[in-house]
Amino acid sequence: METDSRLMARALGTFRLKLVGAPDYLARRGIPRRPEDLRSHACLHHRYATSGKLEPWPLRRGRKHIEIDLPTTAVVNTIEPLIHMAEQGLGIACLPDFAVRRQLDDGALVTVLDSHTHHAGLFRLLWPSSRYVSPKLRAFADFTQR
Repeated sequence: METDSRLMARALGTFRLKLVGAPDYLARRGIPRRPEDLRSHACLHHRYATSGKLEPWPLRRGRKHIEIDLPTTAVVNTIEPLIHMAEQGLGIACLPDFAVRRQLDDGALVTVLDSHTHHAGLFRLLWPSSRYVSPKLRAFADFTQR
């Protein structure tokens, strides 16, 4: 991660990216068994707002990263629409586990290709650097650390 002297950061924990889809979508279109099977699926993508690039899906074969030219069925720049579209059975999305934990727990979404995906990221809280941090911000930062 690049550092920015205008920002303070606190690591909150780790997350993993997961490929998820609704059970009804997978019943209609089939469950991908290998990464190449994604070519025949509706793939829902996230575009980084800062760079305009599509977020790559963390596909692997063994320990080797593989790149596959995936269909671009829909592209959004925030994850909430991806979650909604996946829940509605519109395709497969690559999402952080913390963002879809409830949907995975209640069965609205299921993971696919778990043995072919690997990504561990660090979840951080960022705030503007200042000599005098507001009490509200300090309390919130302290709360998130628990």
